[in-house]
Amino acid sequence: MFLLDSDVVKKICQYHLLHELAAALGCGLNAFAVLPQLKFQLRLADVAKAVQKLGSQEAVDQARELVAAAAEVQVVAEAANPILGLNRPDIDSGEATLFAALHDVDADSLISGDKRAFIALSEINGVAVVDVLWARLICLEEAMHLIVQSANFDHVSAKVRANLAVDTAIGIAFGRATANSPAMVIEALASYMSDLHARTSGKYVLP
Repeated sequence: MFLLDSDVVKKICQYHLLHELAAALGCGLNAFAVLPQLKFQLRLADVAKAVQKLGSQEAVDQARELVAAAAEVQVVAEAANPILGLNRPDIDSGEATLFAALHDVDADSLISGDKRAFIALSEINGVAVVDVLWARLICLEEAMHLIVQSANFDHVSAKVRANLAVDTAIGIAFGRATANSPAMVIEALASYMSDLHARTSGKYVLP
């Protein structure tokens, strides 16, 4: 199962790359899990508000398709989950829930766009239950790196560059004024991943 934080869902749907992400991971949409509050955060019950939130009808359609197919992240026995007891103010409740769910199921991975949460997690030292999570954490740039390597590059580049306001770093990687080459995009995404690796004191695992 791949747990998705709300930021990643929003951006991937805004880029219209949900199915490309699933293909890059070798799974169907039913292998994803999202937070229960996602449908409310994206205003999916109201088409006009959802389009305003996500920017296009296609993005709304992809978000709805994902919510319909995906599992909801559930954390059982909260008192017994040591991740929930870390009490870090720089890790919001959504990310804390996702980290806790990741602790509950060893086979799951988490795709998150919240680098601040990753950095905050890296400041927790000498806690075994935290240390083992790193091999299963994937940032947005790594997810895009996987997509670029598995999908038609021109197709992906066109989708990203049609929505440059979605994410500054991703927009720069693909080229703002003119389209970057595949090699340039891969190099830029790798650079962002290396920066996260450095900012987490080497704990973020590079692909």
